[in-house]
Order: sequence, then structure tokens, then C-alpha cells
Amino acid sequence: MKKLAIVAVLMSSLSLAACGNKDIFATEYEFKTAEIRMLDGTIKKVNVKAWSRDTEANNIRVTTTDGTVYYSSSNNIMLIDK
Repeated sequence: MKKLAIVAVLMSSLSLAACGNKDIFATEYEFKTAEIRMLDGTIKKVNVKAWSRDTEANNIRVTTTDGTVYYSSSNNIMLIDK
């Protein structure tokens, strides 16, 4: 019975850890802002609502607080925790 309780606590803590704007399966980081290099070379600073990493490619999708979604190579996106 004690082992079952420990397993239940561990499973619920894992599910609670998935909250936030982080990439759930690969990392456990939460970022507040991002700097994105646009096609014309300008840098756009945005507030991050959610982000995720493409597991099959080196790409990142950033959803901003205003609902805009940016999808680009990780070479063009810098996630910042400030």
C-alpha cells in the first residue's frame, strides 16, 4: 500500500510539472521573452506565452502573449528568461 501511495504521488508530481510555457518532453524551461530574427534581418523582441521544439528538426515554435505564432530554425530564435 505504501508503494502504491509513493507511485501515485510521483505520477501526480510529473503531471503538475508539465504546467507552464515550457517544452514538456524535452526540457523543463520557462521563458518570458524571445528575440526573433526576421527575414529582413531585423530582430523582434516578443513576450512568450508558450513555446515548443520540433523533435524531428532544429526548429522552435513560439506563441506570443498577443497570439502571434513564430516558427523558425533555432538559429533565428533566442529564448530569454528575464
